[in-house]
This record gives sequence, structure tokens and C-alpha cells, in this order.
Amino acid sequence: MMRLLQRLDWMRMVLGICIVIDGYPLIFFFKETLRLAPGSTAFTALVLALGFALMIPFTLFRRLYKPNFTVMWMGIAFILLCIFYMFVFRGDPLFSDYTKDLLYFLYIFIFLFLLINIPNDIIEVCIPVIIAFTLISNLALVYAMITDPTWALGQRAAITYGTDDERSGNPHVFARNALMCVIACSVWVFRPQTNFIGRIMALFAGVFSMAILVMTQTRSSIVALVLVVLAFIFFHARPAQIKSAVRGLFRPLPIITMGIVFIGIIFFFRRYYEIYGLLYSYIIAFVERNLENMYALLGLKVGSYKAEFDASAGNRAVSATFLNNVLIGHMHLLILGAGYKFLYLDIPVVEALINHGILGFFLFAGMNCIILYHAFRTIKSNPNPLATFLAYFYLLIFVQLFTNGRPYDTSFWHPLCLMIRFLGIDHLLPARLMNHPPLTAVEQPNGVVASNGLAS
Repeated sequence: MMRLLQRLDWMRMVLGICIVIDGYPLIFFFKETLRLAPGSTAFTALVLALGFALMIPFTLFRRLYKPNFTVMWMGIAFILLCIFYMFVFRGDPLFSDYTKDLLYFLYIFIFLFLLINIPNDIIEVCIPVIIAFTLISNLALVYAMITDPTWALGQRAAITYGTDDERSGNPHVFARNALMCVIACSVWVFRPQTNFIGRIMALFAGVFSMAILVMTQTRSSIVALVLVVLAFIFFHARPAQIKSAVRGLFRPLPIITMGIVFIGIIFFFRRYYEIYGLLYSYIIAFVERNLENMYALLGLKVGSYKAEFDASAGNRAVSATFLNNVLIGHMHLLILGAGYKFLYLDIPVVEALINHGILGFFLFAGMNCIILYHAFRTIKSNPNPLATFLAYFYLLIFVQLFTNGRPYDTSFWHPLCLMIRFLGIDHLLPARLMNHPPLTAVEQPNGVVASNGLAS
């Protein structure tokens, strides 16, 4: 009973983390679909506060856990630099959102502090909670689209809000949620300790989330998914691994699992053939839209007219041109930067350089380079389920550094705080939390024992 209560307590903390990291899909659902608080920022703040409250451990202030100190101090230094620039060196003379921006930075510090207080033992329960949370968010999105009279087939998957004449939505948060579910399901499926029922459920949840990801038509998430697949192949598709995987496929349990999944997918699409047609049309539309961007980049024509960038790609093209002009004729601007929120470039890593100069770029880009290094090491070694999930998830954050957002956004910093806490700290974790714990003397072929009792 005590063990069960302890695991439930860990699950409570993971649920709080999920709300902070990925709460916006459900927040939109409750606010706009169920009409609990349409357009209310107070409701959003209340839900995030609930996430913080759920994260509070019973050992708060009494037991702290070591994060990745190098990355943590670089991140804190960049945020403090942003706050200093906010009051001393503003790039926008009309800037007045001091309270709002300071509150966002406070949220980042609170989240990081709570993570340092949370025990490493949440690694044991984190992936099932993430799968359940993201799957519920995906189901809520489907319900919202079905019941929304203004949403039509062919539109990007998102919960729309606003007046009838000016309704809009944010597909990026739903794409992130879907990708998180796909990654978490993959980690759970490939985990040897996962039982048959859990593997089947994770497979179906992953396929369903993949369909949602396609329907959002979000380039950054699609590119991140491709990078996830390529990273997995690069680090794990060695001849020995391929041979072992092929042998494993011909065992009874994998054959039964693949058969059930295949039959289930075929039956589903035969029963709901229009869904197959819908997904196919989304894929074709996504490919055509991105091909036109490529044609525009090369200055080619599509039919009888010249190809043009879409709005988001056009913004980044303008930002790249601005950076090029700065590098050619205004290099002095990069010494200290142009000031806090001088210009919205939609490329966070470039905006850190333009707004905060060489020091800001060094801190922001350097922090992300170190995290990327630890992410690749983690993908290669697969030390524990949470670290593996975060390593693959970071590939989405890395893509978004060059595609959308600002270096101040909590949508970046909350996941980065999670990377700071759990990536690159494998040597600090007890063996029971590791996928590949150190071998003991009994397990070592030569039986050599080190002075600490672990096999050398």
C-alpha cells in the first residue's frame, strides 16, 4: 500500500509538469470549447498555478536534487540579462509590458526551482502519465473540432476562438502535444519491461497522435519528427541491432502485436474510409504548400505564376535579409545588441543575437548547443525513459529555435528547464532508475569488484 501511495504521489508531480509544459491544448478546450472562461487570461494563469501546486513535493526545501549546473547557470544568466535589458536598454521605446514579462520570467524560475525539489524517482512513472495526458488532449481536440460549426474538413487541426468573423487557432500547441505523445509511445513500446497490453495501447495511441500531427500541418513538428526518426536510425540501426531486431520480430509476441495493430488499422479505415481520404488530402496539401515555398526560394514558377512564400516562411525570409544587412553594414549593432524586444524576427536564436548582442547569443545559443550534445548522447545510450523522451523532444525545441517564437517565450523555457533538470545527469542517478544499471561482480564475466562494490 505504501508503495502504491508513493507512486501516486510521483504521478501527481508528473501531472503538474505536464500541465506546465503542455497544458495549453486542454486550457483551450476548457476555455473555448466548454465555454468555461472564453478569452480569459486569468483562467490560463490559474491552470498553470494548479500545475505548480501539483508539482510541490512533501520534501520541499528539505531535499534538493542536482541539475545540469553548466546549462542551468547559462540559462539563468540569459534571463537575468533579459531583465537587465528590459529596464536599462529597451529596443522598443513604446514597451510597457513590464508586469506581464516579469511574471513570465517568474514562472520560469518557479518551475525550475520546483523541478530541483522533485525527486528523481518520477522517472519510474513519467512516460505512462505523459501518454495519458497527451492522449486526452488529442481526444479533446477531436471533440472540439467535431462540435465546432465553424471548423471544416481541410482546415488545420486546432481549437478556434474569437468572434465569428475573426476566429483563429494555434495549431502549434496541438502539434507539439501530438509529437510528445508519439515520442512517449515510442519510448514505451521499445522499453523491454513494457507488457503486452501496454505495448498495444501505446501503439494505438501513437498512430492516433500521428494522424493529429498530420492534420495540424505544422512544419516545425513534422521536421522534428523526421529528425527523431533519423536520430533513432543513426544511433541504433547498426548491423547488430538490426539483426537482433529482426530476430525479435519473429517471436510469437511481436508477431501477435503487429498482427493486431495491422488488423485494427485496416478495420478502422475500412469502417471510416472518409478519414483515410481526409488524412491523404492533408498530406497532399502539406506537400504542395512546402514545395511552393521551395520553388519561391529558388525563384521558380508554379504553372503560369511565380511561386511565393507563405506568411510564416515570408517572415523568416525577411528576418534572414535583415540579419544579412546587419552583418554587412552594421556589425557594431551586434556588440551590445539593439535592446530588449527591439524586433520580432520569428527566429529565436537570431533575435537573441540582434537584441542582446554577443553575450546574449553566447548564453542562449551556447546553452542550447550543450543541451543538444547531451540529447544526442542520451539518444545513443538510452539511460532511462524520461531522459530518452526529453532527448527526442528537444529536437522539436531545436527546430523551433530557427523557425518560430522569441527567445523569451515560456513555450521554450519550460521545456528547457526540464532538460536542465534531467538531461546530462545520468551519473547522479541510482542504478534502479537506469535502463542499463552497472553490472555487479556476479554479473561480470571476470568477477572483478571495485572498491565501491560495483563491478569494474
